[in-house]
Amino acid sequence: MDSIFSIGAFVLIIGLIVLVIIVQQFQQNRQYAEIQARLREIRDAELREQKANALRAERMAIMDPITMLEATIQSRSDKSLTEEELYQVEAGRTRIKAITDELMHNQQWLGTPYDLEWHEMLERIPLVRSAFLAANFSPPPTELPPSEAGSGGSAPPPGA
Repeated sequence: MDSIFSIGAFVLIIGLIVLVIIVQQFQQNRQYAEIQARLREIRDAELREQKANALRAERMAIMDPITMLEATIQSRSDKSLTEEELYQVEAGRTRIKAITDELMHNQQWLGTPYDLEWHEMLERIPLVRSAFLAANFSPPPTELPPSEAGSGGSAPPPGA
């Protein structure tokens, strides 16, 4: 009877040791998973920051030729933009707006003075701004339709 009690106590102690080992293993696995999750968050934050810095560098690379265009316009007597320059400013505007939207979407937007929206950047280059707005908002030259061109101007004024 004494040997059965000894074997039972031994099995109980082994079972208790196995239970403690299983509980500790479970806790270690949970802590390991938490550490992995925190490291993943840190890596993701670093990647978002790197992407935001790359977008800001791209935005400045886009803005540099437009700023140089400001100096070019200042040296010219004609303060208007050519078609190529208009295309350059419009392409820059489109890409800068896309970069702004992406920075805001990724919650990496810092705001003034670090991040400027297109209209804020455009305010810093007044000659390009006025020429760009004048070209975009001026009505295109319209030609008279052929029926009115041959009437010789004898048509009564509108509303008469």
